[in-house]
Amino acid sequence: MKLIALTILLLLLALIAFGSSLSRKQTTATPDVRDYRYADPFRGSEAGNTLARACGNCHSNQTELPWYGHVAPISWWIKSHVREGREELNFSEWTRYSALERYNELQSICGVVSNGRMPPASYRLLHPESRLEAEDKKMICAWAANEWERKK
Repeated sequence: MKLIALTILLLLLALIAFGSSLSRKQTTATPDVRDYRYADPFRGSEAGNTLARACGNCHSNQTELPWYGHVAPISWWIKSHVREGREELNFSEWTRYSALERYNELQSICGVVSNGRMPPASYRLLHPESRLEAEDKKMICAWAANEWERKK
């Protein structure tokens, strides 16, 4: 029994030691000239700053993992959520979206923020900076509508 417990403990330590370095390389992006926060339509807008603060960690390539995001198996769960978030919407890929995709994403951003589906409650709990007040939600929806009208 002691041998099994020791083996499990050693496996967990190995996961923590080696699993964290793998997840860090795959989810953390280095800042570069393609940083969405400096691109139109996000640059210089209050809504862009709010989206970066509340949504950018999961919906861009500029993911900044907390300390526990480097500890397996938690890092695997976080990596999975970030991958799913980027698949749904990736601000870093915004300039590659077609006009129709941008329109759909702008509509979706307003919808999921307005009804409180985004950011998810589990994320808001650990990241108070991601919480959106009613005025933030209205501002984001107004920004999304203005962006679409501006690009027509």
